[in-house]
Amino acid sequence: MTREIPPRHAVVGIDSAASRSLVVPAALDLHARFGTRLEFIHAVDLPKLEMVYGRPDRMSKMEAAIEGAAFERLSEHLQELTRQAGSDYDTREHLLVTRGSAAQVLTRRAELDHSDLLILGPHEKRGLFDFGSTTRALLAKAPCDLWIQPCASTDMRQILVPVDLSEESSLALQTARTLALHCAASVTVLHCFLTPDVAYAASPGYPIAGPTYVIDDVRDDSREEFERTLNAFDWQGVEHDARFVEARPVDGILELQSDHDLIVMGTHGRTGLSAALLGNVAYSVFKSAEIPVLAIRQPQRDMLLES
Repeated sequence: MTREIPPRHAVVGIDSAASRSLVVPAALDLHARFGTRLEFIHAVDLPKLEMVYGRPDRMSKMEAAIEGAAFERLSEHLQELTRQAGSDYDTREHLLVTRGSAAQVLTRRAELDHSDLLILGPHEKRGLFDFGSTTRALLAKAPCDLWIQPCASTDMRQILVPVDLSEESSLALQTARTLALHCAASVTVLHCFLTPDVAYAASPGYPIAGPTYVIDDVRDDSREEFERTLNAFDWQGVEHDARFVEARPVDGILELQSDHDLIVMGTHGRTGLSAALLGNVAYSVFKSAEIPVLAIRQPQRDMLLES
């Protein structure tokens, strides 16, 4: 999603029937609210048919037949969901069925279309083991922001924004403000203070915990920086509230989700280990949240970190 305006173009990933029933109405709602252009993408991850059937000359025809059948089936389902949502959006005209893994197909389409947003259905467990490969891959590599829709679409009245005072969380705050302005919503800004382990340096060599004033100083510094950041932010009249809590970030976020309609958060922390930790926080929230989550990505920073 762009930072100061609503999304102009979104790629919508569709897979199972249960997922489509949630993500399609939510995408159509964005179109109704903001005029967002939608492109619905379904990835068909086909096996190597020449290895299965031993006839490489027939492979292309068989793949095309599979794609065509999937397109017709999905088109019919999308049109029914569109009618139920009371929308006149031409989903058939904006449906693409193509070969490849979901993460690769969605990333490629988002790059080619210069998309602002990638929308997915709920995180789904598959089989005995669940590594969340598609969600995790997109969270790491998507060229735009990522929206997860785990529930039916509702009015957006209260937005929760967890911040770690990094540049990424500042972008999340800007995005939440923009959405709040367009939806007449209020914003809750959450900062989770995690007591540093070093303050409890109990070990065989140092059996006594560190002094409490060290923890108090760190906590006070974090609270003051949080308050300065919010006081300096241009809210443009948006109603807002601040919460400073002592909790693990994932626990603190999920604790407040029942009072909100959307979570907007960054995907990386300051640098180094913090970046990895907040990336894991975003993924954990994706897996467990019962309300929509919008993850704000900064691909330019990813390229700098990789170079």
